[in-house]
Amino acid sequence: MKSKLLKLDAPYNVIYAGGKVGRHIATLMVWNDDEEDAGLITDSASYPVIDEGEEFPAGTLCDNAELHDCRVICPPGGTNLYWVAKMIEYDFQQLEPAGAEYILERMKLLNCMIAMPTEKDKETGEEVNKINFDVTLYIMKVSGPVGNDNEGVFRVTSNRFDGFYFESEGTPEEIQNDLQYQRSAYLGAFIDKIHSISFHTTDLFDANWVEEMNKSRF
Repeated sequence: MKSKLLKLDAPYNVIYAGGKVGRHIATLMVWNDDEEDAGLITDSASYPVIDEGEEFPAGTLCDNAELHDCRVICPPGGTNLYWVAKMIEYDFQQLEPAGAEYILERMKLLNCMIAMPTEKDKETGEEVNKINFDVTLYIMKVSGPVGNDNEGVFRVTSNRFDGFYFESEGTPEEIQNDLQYQRSAYLGAFIDKIHSISFHTTDLFDANWVEEMNKSRF
C-alpha cells in the first residue's frame, strides 16, 4: 500500500465529510501497484483531511468517507440557503446523520456566508430579504389503522426549495416533537435573519397535527 498527502492551498472549500464539517485542507491518496503490470494502479482511494475550526486542531482525517462521497457545503465565496438545505437533505440520507444543528453551528464557526432568499416588499415593491417561510410537508403513512390520519406511523419529508429541509418518521406526536426541534434549530441559527417557519401539506391527509405545529413558532 502506497500513500501520498496532497496539501491544498487557501482559500479552502468547507465540505461535508462523513458527518463532519470542516475546511478541506488536504487529501490523502492511497493505492496499490499491480505486481504483474508495472505502473498499473489498483485499489485506489482518496480521503479528505479537514480543519473543523475553533476547538479542533487542523488535520482531521475523515477515513470513513471517500472524497467522492463528500460534498462542498460552502465554497470560499459563500453559499445560499437553498444549497444548505440540499446538503442537510443529503445528511439525512446517511446512516448516521450529523443533524442540521451541528452543520449550521459548524458553518457559523467556520465563517461561512449564507445568502438568504429575497422577495418583493408588498408595500414598496423593493427587493428585501425573506423572513417568513412556509414549508411544504410530504406525508406517507407507513403503518396504522386505515382511515385515521392521526394514528399510526408516518414518514414526513419536506421540499428543500422552500428554504429549509425537514425529515422525520414516527407517530404524529413523535413527528411533531422532532420537527419542532428541527425548526427551533433553524430559527436559532438564523435568529437575526428570519422571523418564522410554518408548515402545510397538500397531501390528502386530514392530519391535524400539521396545523397544530403552526400554533407554536418554537
